[in-house]
Amino acid sequence: MIRYVATIITTTLLLTNSVVPKRSIQGKEYIICGNNTQQKIYYATSSNFSKNHKGEKALDDDDTTSWISANGGEQWIEIDFGVKRIMTDIEITAGTKDNYKTINYCVLQFMYDGKWFDYTRVEFIQKDTKGFFKGSKYQNTVRVKLNGIDASTFRIVIPQDAMIDGYAAIAEIAVYAGSAKLQYFDKRLYNLCFPVKNGLFPENDSGYPNAPRGYRGGIHYGLDIFYYYNEDNFLPIPVDENTPVLACADGVVVRADTDYVPPTEEEWKSLSHYYQKNPATFIKRSFGGRQIWIDHKNGVLSTYNHLSKIDSSMKVGSVVKKGQRIGWVGNSGLLGEAQGKKWGQHLHFELWVDGIYLGYNMSLVDIKRYLRWIFAIRDMEEY
Repeated sequence: MIRYVATIITTTLLLTNSVVPKRSIQGKEYIICGNNTQQKIYYATSSNFSKNHKGEKALDDDDTTSWISANGGEQWIEIDFGVKRIMTDIEITAGTKDNYKTINYCVLQFMYDGKWFDYTRVEFIQKDTKGFFKGSKYQNTVRVKLNGIDASTFRIVIPQDAMIDGYAAIAEIAVYAGSAKLQYFDKRLYNLCFPVKNGLFPENDSGYPNAPRGYRGGIHYGLDIFYYYNEDNFLPIPVDENTPVLACADGVVVRADTDYVPPTEEEWKSLSHYYQKNPATFIKRSFGGRQIWIDHKNGVLSTYNHLSKIDSSMKVGSVVKKGQRIGWVGNSGLLGEAQGKKWGQHLHFELWVDGIYLGYNMSLVDIKRYLRWIFAIRDMEEY
């Protein structure tokens, strides 16, 4: 993608020592910022074309999705960090509606003394003054050099005369501090393969990270997958021992319990009773049952628990590809298995990032939002 530097046509204001006015973030939506932290970036928009074209689409590191406004009148998207933020560049990628371009230019604004002011006009139609054939051409992405600004909020305004067909669309807004790009989500996790084909997120909150686990003490560290949908009618179907489990990304197997031995019912109940009062730091015979762990060689490790079987090709050191079958769903490690029954079958799936499980210290709402982004679910507002 060709990127052009916008010409600053207004006087650069030094905001470094200015007092940032107190502003309310109440009612604004937000995304999680950085490597799975609790830091939040708030955003607001003048309008949204639909619930699937909200402001977060301009902040998801995916230029194939866009915030799209409703029709008519001046439109804007506001970014509010809530705290001091140093910026050297802002990169704006124009979006599309129905694959058509929507804007010719926009205006970058900052806030000073409680009021918005125009910082620069950002042109997406660039004049070509070189070569024999001179004219204009459309540039999707424009990078604005800020020469160093300290501010907590900015917005991009699209005047009515800047719109091509009455709508405004922004595909991406990137903020830089020197060479470092502000990371909205952790791109190592983007567009992973869901570990069960057509799998569904759990209906109950107990299936998400941080939910309490009474039978063994402590909390839940992963995602429980009990159903997948039928491709013909989209009705949910329970997973069972015939449901394949897929690798979420390329990697190398670092654990494969090919010699797993199920506990007896008496052993299981004894362990459960003990660990309800003494949450486990090490369990030789884990409640996770038969497992495979995959190191994705980028600080991300995924685990697949309660498997009924492991694919015969899987062993420690095996190289796996995204979407490859590694085993089958089961209930190993659970009371059902210890009793010789099949109830409770599901896949327990965990993601560990830089040694911390995904969801650590995050709210359930934020976990669900993050999972939707990770698995590239673009057509759902809520689970």
